[in-house]
Amino acid sequence: MTKNVYKAFALLTTTAALIGTQAGAETWRMSTKVPSESFEGRLHQEFADKVAEYTDGEVEIQVYPSEQLGDAQTVLEQVSSGIIDIFVDDVSYLNRFNEDITWTSAPFLFDDRPHWECFMGSDYFHDILNKIEEQDNIGVIGEVGPFGRGFRVLITQDEVTSYEDVQDLKLRLWDNQMIVDVWTALGTDPLVMAWTDVYQSLQTGIVEAVTSPAILVESMKFYEVAPHIARTDEFNQANAYMINLGSWDGISPEDQEAVLRAYGEISAKARTEIQATFDASLKTMQEQGVKYTELDTAPFIKAAASIYEGYEEEGKLPAGFLTAVDAARTSCN
Repeated sequence: MTKNVYKAFALLTTTAALIGTQAGAETWRMSTKVPSESFEGRLHQEFADKVAEYTDGEVEIQVYPSEQLGDAQTVLEQVSSGIIDIFVDDVSYLNRFNEDITWTSAPFLFDDRPHWECFMGSDYFHDILNKIEEQDNIGVIGEVGPFGRGFRVLITQDEVTSYEDVQDLKLRLWDNQMIVDVWTALGTDPLVMAWTDVYQSLQTGIVEAVTSPAILVESMKFYEVAPHIARTDEFNQANAYMINLGSWDGISPEDQEAVLRAYGEISAKARTEIQATFDASLKTMQEQGVKYTELDTAPFIKAAASIYEGYEEEGKLPAGFLTAVDAARTSCN
């Protein structure tokens, strides 16, 4: 959890030792965007299974994949109110509660994943999470970053091999104004729509392209209607288990520790298996005619740098954000 929640966890542990109580059995509802059969979907179910095992059945998690409980924004409102217990996806979805968090997934901003992970462990980022905890009743299980999602790609109907090729590209994006603004400034023509509507929209030509974690392309079957995949390393992502704080506080300290243990093990498994999973997935897709390329991202990074400098001058960036990004380049070395 975030630093405040870790303090609460320590206090709960002490209290439990004194009074010897234990929370009753709990069933949490967990919403995900990804199909249950996808790489991430299987890990989410494994996390649920481990939680049940490590808590001796005191905490059980019912997984609802593929946006069965609604889109991300709808579900997060329900997590905040306690109707749903957990939402799993990129932490930037919490921007509906604090816009500052949006910039953690700014396209083509961080040098590499270690640079980004260092920033995500900084006091600057934890202060953002702490505000969401206090105001909106949502915390994050563990640190943000370990449960990686691999690199990001651009899936397109026509081949994209350069920065020039994305100009005027009809690109599906999600409900994140910063992402939309940056990709617009980079020359594309974005259209916001639900993740589960992408396949049909590619098929009918409403959009020509979509950005995605590489390991989700095969399970979402996007390649069937857009057979070109280009690695962009657009930004770094990790699955974050965003949880209602009432649900978290409603279980015993021992069960909280068990949940954190399950998260740590699943995160480690993702790190070791994610590249091999993509390699196998890509081989399968290439056998069906998919073409894969790795873009030269230097022109994207150059164009994005000028965008962010302009945003800072205009006061659109959170105070101290670029300073914190710069500090993360060396603070974890």
